[in-house]
Amino acid sequence: MKYYLLATISFFNLLMGSFITMLVYRLPLILQRQWQKEHQQFLSEEESNDLEQKFNIFLPFSHCPNCQQNLTILQKIPLLSYFFLKGKCAHCQIRISFRYPLIEILTLLCSLFVIERFGFSLQMLAGLILTWGLLTLAFIDLEQGILPDSLVFPLLWLGLISNLVHLFVSPEAAILGASVAYLSLFTLAKGYQFIIKRETMGQGDFKCFALLGAWLGIGALPYILFIAAFLGSLTGITLCIMKKNSLRESIAFGPYLAIAAWFVFMCSYPQS
Repeated sequence: MKYYLLATISFFNLLMGSFITMLVYRLPLILQRQWQKEHQQFLSEEESNDLEQKFNIFLPFSHCPNCQQNLTILQKIPLLSYFFLKGKCAHCQIRISFRYPLIEILTLLCSLFVIERFGFSLQMLAGLILTWGLLTLAFIDLEQGILPDSLVFPLLWLGLISNLVHLFVSPEAAILGASVAYLSLFTLAKGYQFIIKRETMGQGDFKCFALLGAWLGIGALPYILFIAAFLGSLTGITLCIMKKNSLRESIAFGPYLAIAAWFVFMCSYPQS
């Protein structure tokens, strides 16, 4: 790959990583504000001034969450701006979360692996969309404990549509994958809940597993579930040993589903 092409692709994917950090921060807030509006409307209460202000993935402009100062163009440059500012806000000097450069670096590396794996093709484009979607879902679930329907359902339908042309698996395998994924994880979770008498997974995990089935087909489900369960168990045991968690505390399962699915995707597809 020519150096100028690699540089262009890398910069674009860093920009995408920056966009993902914005989604991770804003999507949960958008959902929270929608819930608050519905709550106030149901109770016939007046909306607060904060809720009347426009808030979406584009507005207000990027700003420091602490001092509310808008970022300049130079301060928005992915990755470089973090190190240039030494990890601190230029205005209030509060420390910037390392999450921002971490997501940007992960987006860059994962995207380059996908491009190298599939070359410049329709499969590459679909693979990048899946990769970006999984990164977004993983970090939202890790930080907020939710897997937003507004992200899960579009990805699920995109997986089904992509496989109408046998992009990764047959349409039949994709439809079966989505259906069996939801029902199987739902059954396992409810069975385990009956045994230990407490909820272990939410609806978001079932829907997320369904979207993975839509993309990767029914054959990938056992591998994804095994790897995700192994990673989740390993993390839980490690946290217990370090006394940062207890056996009764739940951990987000979405990130492990995302990691497992991406690993299976990169190792197994396209199928011949």
